[in-house]
Amino acid sequence: MILIFFSLCLGALLGALFRFPWYVFFPAAIPLWRKNKEISIAVLFILSGAFLYSLGTLPPGNYELVGLVEGSRVTRVKVFQGEWKKVRPIRIRTSKDGFIYAVGYYDGSIFHPSYLKELEKPSLRRLREEFSKEVRGTAFSLLFGEKDNAVYRSGLGHFFAVSGLHVGIAFSLYTTLISFFTWRRMYQELVALLLLIPYVLSVNTPSVLRAYLTILLWKVLRTLGFKTTPSYITATVGSLMIVLDPTVLFTPSFLLSFFVTLSILNSKNIFELVVKAYLASLPFLCLFFGETNVSALLFSIPMSFAVIPVTWVSHLSFLLFLLGLKTPSMVAADVANIVSFPVDVLVRLSNMMPIIPLPKFLFFVLIPVPLILLFDIRGIIRRTSGRAIL
Repeated sequence: MILIFFSLCLGALLGALFRFPWYVFFPAAIPLWRKNKEISIAVLFILSGAFLYSLGTLPPGNYELVGLVEGSRVTRVKVFQGEWKKVRPIRIRTSKDGFIYAVGYYDGSIFHPSYLKELEKPSLRRLREEFSKEVRGTAFSLLFGEKDNAVYRSGLGHFFAVSGLHVGIAFSLYTTLISFFTWRRMYQELVALLLLIPYVLSVNTPSVLRAYLTILLWKVLRTLGFKTTPSYITATVGSLMIVLDPTVLFTPSFLLSFFVTLSILNSKNIFELVVKAYLASLPFLCLFFGETNVSALLFSIPMSFAVIPVTWVSHLSFLLFLLGLKTPSMVAADVANIVSFPVDVLVRLSNMMPIIPLPKFLFFVLIPVPLILLFDIRGIIRRTSGRAIL
């Protein structure tokens, strides 16, 4: 499944770089089937990724559009071309978030609005905004991935980026709470997954979607009696997300989430996990952020323990707010901010450490690192070279 995941990634990259009717090459994978099934599968999914990327992409030109801006990216995009037509998500040059109507020029990479208006539209983002009016501080930052300059400079920002850690903590909290009402594990997990939906949709980043879908698929397959592995589940979710939206490949959240996760899944202890996570993230730090803090390795282990109680209580606060219990919710948020003292101390200590610049060209030098860290990369190479069977 990892081979399929990387083939789709490569295909989406080719589709973004070259506009071409890639489907004409599909018959080329058929003659390869008898010689090497693995190469044939890889070619098929590379072409599929390129073809899927070409569907619904927006050519350069002047447009009016509506959509949801999330982190300089417009999702749920519709453009007017005689009639309103749905297209793939695109990047936009704006600092606003939320539903927008805009008129401007799309250069093939970024939409440059000459006119932009925010739209009032009901969504779970409003729930997040209402919660933010009541809660501030580290509790809210950890819950929704809000990072200030101090967190960015600390090199510990990945703990504030909502990912598998946060979703896993929320899932354990909800199953624990439901266990007071039923002893059946299946019911506990089902209700916990349902309660997670408002939180996942209010954050709505590739990393949180990856974490939620991974838990969901893991539980479904386990209930049905299928044997699987975490790497297989992660690669399956990644492949599904690329099939549904190939443009997600070019978001920092997706790249960091999947490549780092796949690199650390076979870690034997927390020390190995921290080192692998840092090394796997380095090429993407070069590409998107241009710097790193040497404290990332020094403080990642204590930070991983310090954020757990804060995130646990923060999720409890959000759940109470979701249920309409505002007073208990605010009390829980205050408790979360109190127990976040070690987190704040570690961020301040990290900011005392030197920041190392990372030129973008290092991305091309370091990108093999997350591939090498994949525990079965040698097996994939052997299979694609014809020395083993799938």
